[in-house]
Amino acid sequence: MSLPPESEKPKKSQDSLGPGDGAPNFSLPTLKGDRADLSVLNPERNVLLWFSRGFQCTFCRNHMTEFTLGYRKILDTGTELIQISPNLASSARKFFGSDLPAFPFVCDPDKRLYAVYGLGDRGALSAAKNAVVTLSTSVKRGETMQTIRGSYLDIANRNFFRRLHHHAATAVEHGLFLIDRRGIIRQKIIVGPIDPIPKVDEMLANVEALCAKNG
Repeated sequence: MSLPPESEKPKKSQDSLGPGDGAPNFSLPTLKGDRADLSVLNPERNVLLWFSRGFQCTFCRNHMTEFTLGYRKILDTGTELIQISPNLASSARKFFGSDLPAFPFVCDPDKRLYAVYGLGDRGALSAAKNAVVTLSTSVKRGETMQTIRGSYLDIANRNFFRRLHHHAATAVEHGLFLIDRRGIIRQKIIVGPIDPIPKVDEMLANVEALCAKNG
């Protein structure tokens, strides 16, 4: 992973990183084989950076479907959407197969970029609750096998114990950062692991408002 040197990081603590602060730069490979590089995307595009819980999460898969349907509208505003996931890239490729996400999908299994942007871990108790809610919701939606398959693929590999710990004992927050073409964070939304994030139409309205303000 390529993360920003200390000189490029915001002066504020990462916990207070928010609107008006410079977005920490990163350059990471996507599942499609290219790189998501914030410094290259800016100043050509705004960036909507989505930190998700990964493909094994039924809620995140639902968000992915919604973002996929609205992706063209997002691009039309001069904005790129990048999804960050705490999964292994090898597991993600197996899960998606040839049906890769339309937008850049970046894997950060060690959650280093999550930490750089100030997203935290709510601990084992929250992880246990999330697992129950996620599985029960998957059953209601008829997505049980997708959820089980996703978790299995992300655990059953040479990093078994590390990945098992990630799924059983951690509950990473997820959220959205809207970054303008100058690399400045204009909106920050961080929620609990299974809490909802804004709908695409709401985020589009925010992006359009940003574009109108910046001309």
